[in-house]
Amino acid sequence: MSAYKFLAAFVCVAALSLVVSADGHDRGDMGRPMGMPLPEVEEPEGARCCLPDDQFRVLKGSMVSSTRTGFFGKLSGPTKVFEYSDNVYDYTNNKFASYITRVLLDGSFYEEHVHVIEDPDEDFVWVINLDEMKCMKGKKEEYPFRIGERCVPDYAMYSGAFYLGKEEFTANEFYQIIPEDMSTSGLFTFSVSPDCIPHSENFVGKTDSWGMSQILTVSSTFTNYTVGIDMPERYFTVPDYCRYMEESKPWWMPV
Repeated sequence: MSAYKFLAAFVCVAALSLVVSADGHDRGDMGRPMGMPLPEVEEPEGARCCLPDDQFRVLKGSMVSSTRTGFFGKLSGPTKVFEYSDNVYDYTNNKFASYITRVLLDGSFYEEHVHVIEDPDEDFVWVINLDEMKCMKGKKEEYPFRIGERCVPDYAMYSGAFYLGKEEFTANEFYQIIPEDMSTSGLFTFSVSPDCIPHSENFVGKTDSWGMSQILTVSSTFTNYTVGIDMPERYFTVPDYCRYMEESKPWWMPV
């Protein structure tokens, strides 16, 4: 992650995550635009934390609105989608995987099921349509889970703390303003608990990733954080039909 990297804005409308890495940029300029004053908020000691566990599972629910999307030819034009994902992070072996269910909120309630796997031994990300048993190799830079980062970065700006209920749950919130010269730009916010368990993330902006220009609004909440990964083979095993398609190439989308 960074609490942020982990929160790697998982915009699964196009099959995954917002490209918010600062590679090739001065990260000191990533937090806010020129001339914008910092908010008068004192950052408490320890708020800029790191994920505490090497292996964990977390659920995520997202509402995504986009001016244009496309995935396996199913979605196009203005789109609103609800996404539910079951995500596992394995920092010990530098692996990430997710099972995603998408529901198209256009009255049809078309549902799609996707399995995503990132493995450090391969230079691409597997994106698998489970309904049609079709597999795509995605560019890692367009699906940046950034497994190597697991702490709130220095270039994220602290914006304050909040609590839910009668102070039964507290969290610290950070933000990043991503400049327009990047393929994805806009305002990204995320919150983590004092012990750095992810709570929420939000994005408003645009992206030119995946070969198209889109205006995106994403609101996500993380729940049911669990230490460890039960049955890791369920998450990290690529189906045999993907390997077969790679060899015979009856259908796949080129990297």
